[in-house]
Amino acid sequence: MFHYFVGKIRHVGGETLLNNDMFGIQVHYLWKQNQWEFFLYPYLDDNKKTVFYYCFDTIEQKVMFENLLKINGIWPKTAFQISQLPKENLQQALKNVDVKFFQAIPWIGPKSAKKIVLQLRGTFDVEDIQRMDIDQKLYKNIVTSLKWFGYGAENIKATLQKYEWTVTKENMPEVIKWIISQI
Repeated sequence: MFHYFVGKIRHVGGETLLNNDMFGIQVHYLWKQNQWEFFLYPYLDDNKKTVFYYCFDTIEQKVMFENLLKINGIWPKTAFQISQLPKENLQQALKNVDVKFFQAIPWIGPKSAKKIVLQLRGTFDVEDIQRMDIDQKLYKNIVTSLKWFGYGAENIKATLQKYEWTVTKENMPEVIKWIISQI
């Protein structure tokens, strides 16, 4: 199996190929820059009895991907998307225990987002866990409140993701007014 490859990325039809003068490998890759060195992670899918290669620009992305796969319920596609996020944004989300940051990624719900934050932080306080639960309850209360006024849940959630400040019990009425003005 390959773990390091020197070559070029090519797109043929809907497929992404990593190739050099000798041969090519079909990979999952989010192309960012034109480079020649790639780090590969071979993932054996037992159900399909095949190997999928995930391609990374840096060894840090590959290590992040491997760490995410260790979290129960996180599958390769989700781990791949998270590992491709800018390192600074990821570190900031973990530092702030920002569960909403991870929920914005497809296929990640509230429970998975909490698992990711807790696993990747490595260390955490009881206050961090309580803060995540309070944030989730406030989030649900806002969505439920606005659904009663006829707004769609997905529209509410998408707008709430754009809210830049911390949501607290005290500022919840202002947050609801802000969401209504944005929808």
